[in-house]
Amino acid sequence: MQRINAKDFKAGIIAAYNNLEKNKVLVNALNVFPVPDGDTGTNMSLTMKSVAQKLQSTPDTMKEVAKALGTGSLMGARGNSGVILSQLCRGITQSVEDLEDIGTKELALALDKSRETAYKAVLKPTEGTILTVARLMAEFALENYNNYTVASDFLIDIVKEGNRVLDQTPDMLPVLKQAGVVDAGGKGLMVLLEGFLAFITGQEVIIYDQTQTAILDSNDFEDLHEFDSVEDIEFGYCTEFFINHNGSQDLDEWRELVTAYGDSIVVVGDENLIKTHIHTNNPGAVMELGLQRGPLSGIKIDNMRMQYAEVQDAKQAKAKVESKEYGFVTISLGEGFDAVFKDLSVDQIISGGQTMNPSTEDIVEAINKINAKTVYVLPNNKNIILAAKQAKEIIEDKQVVVIETRSIPEAFTALLSFDETQDWQTNSQYMIDALADVKTIELTYAVRDTSVGDLIINQGDVIGINEKDIVTKGNDVNQTMQDLVKKSINDDIGLITIYYGKDISQEQAEFLQDILADEYPDFEVDLIYGGQPLYYYIASLE
Repeated sequence: MQRINAKDFKAGIIAAYNNLEKNKVLVNALNVFPVPDGDTGTNMSLTMKSVAQKLQSTPDTMKEVAKALGTGSLMGARGNSGVILSQLCRGITQSVEDLEDIGTKELALALDKSRETAYKAVLKPTEGTILTVARLMAEFALENYNNYTVASDFLIDIVKEGNRVLDQTPDMLPVLKQAGVVDAGGKGLMVLLEGFLAFITGQEVIIYDQTQTAILDSNDFEDLHEFDSVEDIEFGYCTEFFINHNGSQDLDEWRELVTAYGDSIVVVGDENLIKTHIHTNNPGAVMELGLQRGPLSGIKIDNMRMQYAEVQDAKQAKAKVESKEYGFVTISLGEGFDAVFKDLSVDQIISGGQTMNPSTEDIVEAINKINAKTVYVLPNNKNIILAAKQAKEIIEDKQVVVIETRSIPEAFTALLSFDETQDWQTNSQYMIDALADVKTIELTYAVRDTSVGDLIINQGDVIGINEKDIVTKGNDVNQTMQDLVKKSINDDIGLITIYYGKDISQEQAEFLQDILADEYPDFEVDLIYGGQPLYYYIASLE
């Protein structure tokens, strides 16, 4: 393929997503820490899933395809890897959105803009990561695009260069070399590019399952946002259904036929099903046409005029709620933690954290639900901080402050330091300063064999983590937790608060509490049900 047009660019992006979705478990397994919440592949796949969903209803123009790439990745970004990936996508968007097609020079410039945008988004870029892979591919592309006339040939060598750099990441980051893996984010990026390349060069790829996505998103069409009043709704019924046609119908022909019956038409499908979404004043007539082509299923008809009235009523009710000075959004990962956050007057609790990083869009939605002048966001996980910061940049109608909490115990300490009589700047400093007074330790299990320092860890071992370092291992949960506490305390500690997970019984947790209270009589040892998955215990040392 000498030059890449908009239609092929769009299809290539979908192929890239599909390739990553197939291989996300492989990417997850490359995380340096052998813990069960390694989710780089999942986060990157969910980020690109948002793009693929937007592309389904996007016209085959470079501007619209590029816009879907940038917007979809931004709103779907999850975790650090997803946020960085969204910035790589955003750079490509900015570079190609005004083009008709993409040749070798345009491809090189797009990769360089992608690299530039991603590096700008990270305060302290670490070499040996996805950023390095992106940077060195861009450098190769800029130096060599004049040597190629065919974009697909050029892309083959760019991908070869990216994989060469990826193989070198263990030599750039000692933690990768010790774990015996390449960088997970870099691998995820190469899996995406390999999927894109497979389409561009005509290799076999699995076609993105548009029908399944349409089912999942059948209630997610933003059908009312474009109207200023009920009189603006020309076609009043949002109509959706599937035609079961067994390969006998042409998508383009069907799409052209239903155009006469309304607007906001989305027609997607495969060899067996056609999914139709249309705004119309006569849903019966449209479905009758569909019945002539095959049995119907998944029928949904909504009266948008009535929906619009309900939405306006809800907006007015929300507007009547008295605005307050401060609000709080936090990420939680267990019903016990949720209860504590509610007791601390947190307005919006997003489920997620170590087992599933919430997206930028999740955080934006939570912030928007709070009628407050200043909203504090507590991410409670290092992999959510960038998504929280990205959400902050999107919000324009209120002050958003991200307190960079890396654990739930840090969030509790920050919230307890808040003083509603102070201004937002003072409170921000209070909360940040309070983080220095708490240390978080965690007990989980290893999902693969590895070595960390002098520790030889086998799959299934119980492992203890002090802040970011694995410092102990064992076979007995309580015994390993005792050892973790012993290796983590110092003379400044006076309070140990243990949060036990959903896989630990109350009796087992109370037994640990009694042992620690006897072993450290000068300390106060508190016990609270956290309900978190995967982590037997999370504890704060203060």
